Amino acid sequence: MKKSHVKRYQDRRVPFTYALVDLCTPAILLLLSFGLFSQGAWSHEYNWMMLLSGVFYATCIGVQGGYSRYNNRSFSDRLAITFKTWFFNVFFLLVLLFIYLSELDFDRIVTAIWVVFTPFFIMAIKLAIQHYSRRYAQTKIQVAVLGRHYEFNEFEYAMLEQQGVELTYFSLKDQGDIETNIMKVSPDYLLLNLEAPATNQLIKELTHLDLKGVRLIVLHRFMETFLRKCYIPYDGEDLSYLEKVRPYTLRNFILKRAIDWLAIIGIGVLCSPLMLYAVLKIKLQSPGSTLFTQSRVGLGGKNFTAIKFRSMHENAHFNPYTQKEDPRIFPFGHVMRKFRIDELPQLWNVLRKDMHLVGPRTEWDILVENYEKEIPYYHERHLVRPGISGWAQVCYPYGANLEDARQKLMYDLYYIKHWSIWLEMETLLRTVVVVLGRKGL
Repeated sequence: MKKSHVKRYQDRRVPFTYALVDLCTPAILLLLSFGLFSQGAWSHEYNWMMLLSGVFYATCIGVQGGYSRYNNRSFSDRLAITFKTWFFNVFFLLVLLFIYLSELDFDRIVTAIWVVFTPFFIMAIKLAIQHYSRRYAQTKIQVAVLGRHYEFNEFEYAMLEQQGVELTYFSLKDQGDIETNIMKVSPDYLLLNLEAPATNQLIKELTHLDLKGVRLIVLHRFMETFLRKCYIPYDGEDLSYLEKVRPYTLRNFILKRAIDWLAIIGIGVLCSPLMLYAVLKIKLQSPGSTLFTQSRVGLGGKNFTAIKFRSMHENAHFNPYTQKEDPRIFPFGHVMRKFRIDELPQLWNVLRKDMHLVGPRTEWDILVENYEKEIPYYHERHLVRPGISGWAQVCYPYGANLEDARQKLMYDLYYIKHWSIWLEMETLLRTVVVVLGRKGL
């Protein structure tokens, strides 16, 4: 039996702290908004809003399991629950006040500021609590692994460490009763990675464990829940769990194009001086064309011409992968790559519908040809348009070999399978964090 140690996650006090945040933050922010932005007198409507908003909101979050000690919701799921619940809460509160009060007298500007900014503050406070609780908490999520020994890589271990997951490995060949051995570690989850169909005796023991409160989970589900990637084994034949990896629905496509247009207008206007500066620096440091074009594979496996600022000297020796401290990159090229400035011309590709703002990374057609031969399901990433930024890019470092391409594919497939406006927002937030050189959310 092998045991891997990771940091502890949250203790029992964290959900209670979350409840206090949900209960008190709306009232505190209403007071602050009124004090900073109102020029009128305090009205009794504000008293009711202070009293009821936090109570209603905390109750709704609690009903949805928001204060469970074993809440493994992703950041995007928590983002969705926070905003949806808050705006439903505000709507319900205003309707209630309209029904029971003869007239409503409150400052619309103060109320609008309060309504818009409260969910952001709630999320920020909870993230701060989560960050510090991971340092000092005294409990772990215990996961017993039964079957083949899966070797998690360093990035997978880092993500499990962030969530306070402790893994304990068991083999079907271990001496003694499997159920008894597993219950010695009192696991929260039993991760099944079996090589062959379970025997009747094993099914019986797994059933007993399930009845004792141990949650059974298979490897691909564990990957999606804790690591937020779709598992692609080297020798896997049954990949039926990837059936839900499909193109965007019409509604989701419209939402993504709306985000694309906002990005084209907003980033284009804000970054136009930066792009002009980049053009001048490239001309000064490396004579030749300012832009770099390359054939990339897009939607449906069709090629298109991607446009970027050139970050390498022209006529540099051929190598499909960029290395650390690559001599082909001129000084300002390193700066552009670090802060993703070289990607800005791809807004033109977004405008032309070759790309989205967020999606799987665009890959060189020469590399794609090899990847599709070597990596199962690689072609599935072409079900959607590629993006300037993407889930794989913010979750995994720059790839330099076939294994990196396989790892990134897992994140790409997760993004496609689980796409929502909230996952899009999380990806964009993580992109900002990565560009600023900080750790992920």
